[in-house]
Amino acid sequence: MEYVRLKYANNKLINADIKEHRDIIDEYVLKKGYEYVGFIPVLFGPSGKMLELDLIFKKPKEKEEAEKS
Repeated sequence: MEYVRLKYANNKLINADIKEHRDIIDEYVLKKGYEYVGFIPVLFGPSGKMLELDLIFKKPKEKEEAEKS
């Protein structure tokens, strides 16, 4: 498994408009050959906004086995 941490600024007046996750997912899936598994929220602000999350990727079994041999 591979984890990539994303951090967002906590702005009390506006909601976050996040887009960098798409670039990271594209990089890992299209360029590095991983599969996107999901995400885990890891830090919340006092108002309940998600401030940090981990994107989770895994290598397909056939790629993993090929790298081991």
